[in-house]
Amino acid sequence: MTVGRARTRKRQSDIQIPWKWVIRALILLVLTFLSYYSVDFFRQPNQFPIHQVKVYGVKHIDAQETQQKLLPFVNKGFFSVEVEQIKDQLLQIPWVADVSVRRIWPDQVVITVAEKTPVARWNDNSLLSSTGEVFSPASTTWPMDLPHLTGPEGKQLSVLAFYSKVNAILDPLNMKISHVALMPYLSWDIEFANGMKMRLGYKDVLTRVSHFVKVYPKIVGQRAADVDYVDLRYPNGLAVRWKTVS
Repeated sequence: MTVGRARTRKRQSDIQIPWKWVIRALILLVLTFLSYYSVDFFRQPNQFPIHQVKVYGVKHIDAQETQQKLLPFVNKGFFSVEVEQIKDQLLQIPWVADVSVRRIWPDQVVITVAEKTPVARWNDNSLLSSTGEVFSPASTTWPMDLPHLTGPEGKQLSVLAFYSKVNAILDPLNMKISHVALMPYLSWDIEFANGMKMRLGYKDVLTRVSHFVKVYPKIVGQRAADVDYVDLRYPNGLAVRWKTVS
């Protein structure tokens, strides 16, 4: 009996508690708790509030519309500002092509906006960008003196390309195009800022415009204001209709 009790006490004394691992586990638990608490603390809106929002690159965007979109996202603390949400909201504005949003310690949000570059009005209610994108901002934000391009939906790239080519051919005459229309049966009509119109038809249109530039000084010359329209649909010539002089 004495020997058995001694062996039992010996086995109990051999059991050792791994204090090193217990301490590490406790430290890890405390650090996890503190990290969670710290993140929650710093993300509170009243901690490190945003005092400045700087927006660069805005030319045509409505300031009130932009402010309304941004206010719910910047009325927060520095660490709780959602950069991607601000970007997504601004990209919903028709004028915006791209956005960069940065937080600058301790209380600033800096937003850089890249706006679309309008090159023309498209049909009745839209603009056409330099990349051929159709977008529809508020008409009060449209730039003045843009050429007006019209045509079937989906044909904006063709009309824009035609406008660019004709504009280059007409450059020696210093005639400003105000309206280009792709008509039914793929015929083209042009109107100039001075009121003169041009009917081109659908065949060899660029060649006919080039021919018009060559004969312009002899046929029209200094009387551009008296021309109603020029008809270039003839295969071997052109016709000029003069305004009625009262």
